[in-house]
Amino acid sequence: MGLFLLGLRSLFLRLAVFVVFAVLFVWFLGGNLTANAARRNHDSVACGGQLVRVVQMILPMDSLPSELETWHVEATSEGDDDWEVVANNATLVRATELTVAPDGGIWFAGASSGMRAWTIYAFDCTTRAIVVRGTEYRNRADVERQLARVALGLSLQSPETIDSVRDNVLRQGD
Repeated sequence: MGLFLLGLRSLFLRLAVFVVFAVLFVWFLGGNLTANAARRNHDSVACGGQLVRVVQMILPMDSLPSELETWHVEATSEGDDDWEVVANNATLVRATELTVAPDGGIWFAGASSGMRAWTIYAFDCTTRAIVVRGTEYRNRADVERQLARVALGLSLQSPETIDSVRDNVLRQGD
């Protein structure tokens, strides 16, 4: 029985040393034992004396909300390093890059948690507010096409107009 207990003590001692070295190795590499959210700052765009950017937060698997990533918009004055989350910002689970219109307006699109439809937003440079410009777009391709129209100085099309144009194109093949 004495050899058995001696073997268990040796096993637990080796296990304790392994855990300590594993923790020290993780600490040495600059990490920690719990996963943190990763932050990705997308390119900033100048707008009326300030900078605006879209930020993507990639969350660990076991975090709440249950989405793996969220997006929001931040702004700062030019030359300032203190970025602030825009006040009336919706937390999005999918988003596009910022699009600059010929008139200097900043546009982007996103989808909220639990929503299948995409919404197009504009950033108001004077009030630092996000304004909804179009809703209920079916997919990312539709909103990217609308943002390309905005970049060319054209107006947004309604989802109904997009659907009718798509149907007309598909009927041309018959």
